[in-house]
This record gives sequence, structure tokens and C-alpha cells, in this order.
Amino acid sequence: MGVGVKKIRKLRGETGLLKRSKRDASLLRWARAKWLSCALLIVSLAGSGCTTAWVQERRLAPTGLAPADTIAIILTLPLDYKRLAELEQTVTGCIRDALGERYSDLRIILPDEFRKLAFPDLDKEKSPLGGFSWESFFRDTAFRDRITPLGLRYLVAVDIEDRTRLTDVEWGAANKILGGPGPIVQGSWERSALIQAVVVDARHRRVAGSVQAYATGKSSAGLTFITFPMPLPVPYGTASFPLSVACRGLGERLAQFLAGENPAEEEAPKQTQD
Repeated sequence: MGVGVKKIRKLRGETGLLKRSKRDASLLRWARAKWLSCALLIVSLAGSGCTTAWVQERRLAPTGLAPADTIAIILTLPLDYKRLAELEQTVTGCIRDALGERYSDLRIILPDEFRKLAFPDLDKEKSPLGGFSWESFFRDTAFRDRITPLGLRYLVAVDIEDRTRLTDVEWGAANKILGGPGPIVQGSWERSALIQAVVVDARHRRVAGSVQAYATGKSSAGLTFITFPMPLPVPYGTASFPLSVACRGLGERLAQFLAGENPAEEEAPKQTQD
């Protein structure tokens, strides 16, 4: 009988251990699920920033477009020459998309193609600077002979200033919504973009005017920690993209300008959500 009782007690103990093990595993799964949900909640707090932008134009001569006209786009040297290809692609895309909504048959000459034909002996970094300097080139016979095969109607010469300025850096300990005090590091910065497109009328060899687009926005990024039920670094912040906002605004207004349309009134600065 003594042996039987011992066996029964041992069996009951093993059963209890198994139940506690299952209960602990369930609690661990629940804790992990809560931990993951809280992490996703905090990550979801990262959002888009607010950007203020305006677009304006200056018309010096009449313009107009026919469905099969040819337009060349070129970017004058940016502040950071290493970004030339990236910025040319961005600006060309904005202008091409805006014009394509109005004129599906327009021919767009990309910057590299125009540069090689107009300045075959110059490196990219030695291309003419300043949009308004292009008017003098169209008065040069040799230059016009080189670009004649393009059948060019307009040249759009683009200047870009894209700047970033750090405005604040913070680090230390803060009471977070989960787990009590924890380390935090946070920074914020301001970005601005100014794009000017000078329109040169190749047929009449004159500057027809210019379109300017400006945008500015604030961004921030930080890192905090969830301390319960286990440590987890969680990034958060907001982002703004002034260059993209200014580029879209420039493309839309430039399409109106080339079509010969005049804005009803000058745009006041407006805020957009990136």
C-alpha cells in the first residue's frame, strides 16, 4: 500500500507540473502577443510631416504648345554635384508626368541626351550655370546648328536648392507609456527645397519666363525602449518631403505656363500632408 500511495502522489505531482508548464507557456504567449501589439502601436505613431509650399511664375513672353512639340530639360549644376543624376531624374519625372496629362504626343529630351548634343566636348560639371544664361546660347550659330536635329520648341533649364538644417537634438531618460523610465534619443531637422525652371523659347531665341516652387517641412526621429515584458528598442518620428512637394507643384504650374495659361491669382503658401 505504501508503494501504491507513493506512485499515486508522484503521478499527481507530474500532472501538476504539466499543468503549470502549460499555464506558464500560455502566459508567455500572451505576454509576447501584448509586447508585440504594444511595439506595433508605438511604431504606428510614426507618421508623415506637414509641408508648407508655394508656386509662382514670371512671364516675359507668350507661350503655347502643339501636340507634337519637343521639349528639352536640363538641370544646372546643383549644390551637391554627386546628386546631379538623382535630381535630374526626379525633376524630369515631375515635368514629364504633368505634361503627359495634357499632351500625350510631346517629345521630351532627357538631360543627358541634350547635354551630349549641345555640349559634346564638356563634362557635366562644366555645363552652363544659371537658367537665364541659356538665352545667349540660342543666339550662337554653332550652338543652334548642333541642336537643330532635335527640332526643339522649348528648353527648360532647372536650378535646385535642396537644404537640410538640424534644429534640435535631445537625449536622456523619460517616462514612456510602457515599462516606466527608459532612455530616449530624439532629433529634429528642417528641410527646404527651391526649384526654379527657366523656359527658353528656342523658336524665337528668347526667355519666355520662369516658374518657381518652394517647400519647407520639419521632420523628426527618435528611439525609445519598451521595458516590459522584455527590453525592445522602438523607433518613432515624422517625415516630410519638401523636394517631392515642390517638384510636383513645379510640374503642374510649368505645364500650365507652357500651354499659355495664366493663373487666376498668385498662390498663397499652403500646407500639405506628405
